[in-house]
Order: sequence, then C-alpha cells, then structure tokens
Amino acid sequence: MSYKIQQEEGEGACLECGTVFYGRKDKQFCNAACKNKWHNRLLRERRQLRMETVAALARNYEILEGLLKANRQSAGLAELAELGFDPECITGHRKGRCRHDEYRCFDISYYRSPAKIFNVRRKASGER
Repeated sequence: MSYKIQQEEGEGACLECGTVFYGRKDKQFCNAACKNKWHNRLLRERRQLRMETVAALARNYEILEGLLKANRQSAGLAELAELGFDPECITGHRKGRCRHDEYRCFDISYYRSPAKIFNVRRKASGER
C-alpha cells in the first residue's frame, strides 16, 4: 500500500528565462534563481509605479499650494498642464453640493470643469 499520490509530470517553460523543463504540472520556474529574479522584477515595477504616483501627487500639491499663495481660486487646465499638473492624480473625490464633483489633493480641495479648476481652497483640519 502506497499512501503517496503520484503527481503527473509534464513539460513547462520557465516564466523568467523561457527554458523548457520537466516536472510538476504547476511548476513555473526552472530553478530558484529564476523564481527570485521574476519576483524581484515584479516588486521593482510595482515600487516604481508607486513612486511615480507619489511624485505626481506631490507635484499637484505644490501647484495647488502655489495657487493658494497667489490668492487664486481658479486656473485653466491648459495652464496647469504646462506646470506639470496631472488631473488624474488625486487623493479624494466626491459628488459636490452643486453639479460639479469635488476633488482633493490631500488637504486642498477644488472643483473641476472640462476647461478649468475652480474654488481651490484648503480644508480645515476637522472638515470632511
């Protein structure tokens, strides 16, 4: 009596280097080095995307803060795009009280229309 269950063996290709190998059907890598390389590259790509997003948020925040320091409550999206503003990088969004949606970049909120942002203001510390 044998209690061990035989695994079906098959042919596969390494996800990292493409080498053809034989072994378990669910095996994905030819060796531990390829497995580590593949996972490290995946983590590096995710980390890079996260750092790019954080940089875009910081750039947006600086631009909005510059508007507040200049006592400007509105600006055209074309003008902001020249400064490096990315309207897709936000930290919050909700339906506004009027017909416009309210967007947030950390503690600075604003409304956005197809051509400009307006009502730029800093949220009070207890305000939601």
